[in-house]
Amino acid sequence: MKSSDLHNLWTAPDNSRITSKQFSFRLPVHVASKLAALAEMYPQKTRTEIVGDLLATAIDEVVKGMPYINGRSIGFHPDTDEECFEDIGPSVTFWSLANKYYKDLEKEMGNDNPPSLQEAMRKPKVADEEN
Repeated sequence: MKSSDLHNLWTAPDNSRITSKQFSFRLPVHVASKLAALAEMYPQKTRTEIVGDLLATAIDEVVKGMPYINGRSIGFHPDTDEECFEDIGPSVTFWSLANKYYKDLEKEMGNDNPPSLQEAMRKPKVADEEN
């Protein structure tokens, strides 16, 4: 998600799921004042929803900026005959850890057989029945 998409997201119906775990943290004053301004501008959204969307957007940007690192050669692509390499580096580590924590959180919420995080992110959101 891009930060430019947040306005459209915040003016649309919400079908997201919230964890059963609560996270608590203190914010710098300048961030808290900006969060309060957004909450007043979008009263139909809770601060939790706004913070979640902002964090998701920021995390997406951080992951996009993680460098790609070629690992060892694992052979050649059968169609293109280009050399293929094992994926290593911070993005691989991130997705492995994110998937682990996603499955743990899903199990805490009663889903004993969750898909991978990447599969869950590909699923379309359920449309609001009133629209």
